[in-house]
Amino acid sequence: MRRLICALLSIIGGLGCARIYRPVTLATPPASIRGEGLAGQVALQPWGDNSRYERKALQANLRVFVLTLENTSSVDLEILRLDLPEGATALLPAAATSLVKQRSLAYILYPLLPGLASLGAAEKPPSGSVGPSDQAILQGLVIVGACIGIPNALIAARSNRHLEAFFRDQAWSPGLLRAGQTRRGLVFLRAPDLYAPLPLLIIYRGSAGERNLALIGPGARPL
Repeated sequence: MRRLICALLSIIGGLGCARIYRPVTLATPPASIRGEGLAGQVALQPWGDNSRYERKALQANLRVFVLTLENTSSVDLEILRLDLPEGATALLPAAATSLVKQRSLAYILYPLLPGLASLGAAEKPPSGSVGPSDQAILQGLVIVGACIGIPNALIAARSNRHLEAFFRDQAWSPGLLRAGQTRRGLVFLRAPDLYAPLPLLIIYRGSAGERNLALIGPGARPL
């Protein structure tokens, strides 16, 4: 039983602590690439102090770009869509969040595992031994685990909500871009080679008909 207690402590210790989401701002766009009446830039969105989310994004082959489009013409443009190369996919903000979010329910294991183990533990210490019984030790771990696990679960859940709200509020979407207007937004993309540049094609329509603007999304930065 003592080996089981040590194993439980190792499992709980391996979970670590939840991380508080730290707000970030959109990346500063690089030099623009100009097309017929439309200019655009693509930059990697920084994760700031949110290294746990960034690490999960790398593991999931997820890149978050800031796409900036500027209508340099004197007429309105309709941004139709974003075309990607074969093998690359675009995600909605909720799907991107699900790939990187902290598993808040995992912190319930802090009190749950020792609680389950205590059900079959001895109520008294072994004959001739000194100290509390296995059941008493495990019940103490339940209390400690609850004090640690529940706050961590709440922190993780709240941080996930803040991240998803940022993704949702800042997400890029096609639509009308008026003359002289500039608009920025987040694009969530997955591609097989996370560190290779990713070609992006902006399809738009103006008075001269349908056009496209070719941009390059930078490769992810390794941690």
